[in-house]
Amino acid sequence: MKLTRYNRFPASFRFFDDALTQAVHPSRPAVNILEKEDRFELEMVAPGRQKDLFKVDFFDGLLEVSYTTEKNGTEDQPTYLRHEFSLQDFTRKFKLNSEVIDDQAIEATYVDGILRLSLPKRENVQKPVRQITVA
Repeated sequence: MKLTRYNRFPASFRFFDDALTQAVHPSRPAVNILEKEDRFELEMVAPGRQKDLFKVDFFDGLLEVSYTTEKNGTEDQPTYLRHEFSLQDFTRKFKLNSEVIDDQAIEATYVDGILRLSLPKRENVQKPVRQITVA
């Protein structure tokens, strides 16, 4: 199984897809997707975050990774002399092929500002061969 590189074809031609958040968002973290022999790995750059505030959900073929901070309205906002970055909340969604990914064995770790998701492949996944008759 190979990943299809990002292109402008319809979503049906892509294995991983982020169609629900394709618009350019300045707070949307960059993602690398690697294929290894027994799994896919998703690396998301999210420095300066608390790992307890990440939320990773999988439901009905959709993997959702989000980060939400608790906002207290009673805190005073600091007065910045220069404000070049902020740690904003985000949500990334990826459509996964449940026939290929073992969704019960997905694992996540957050080390050195990178959230890594391990998406194990199911064993003995074989694509059926379809014979096409030439007319």
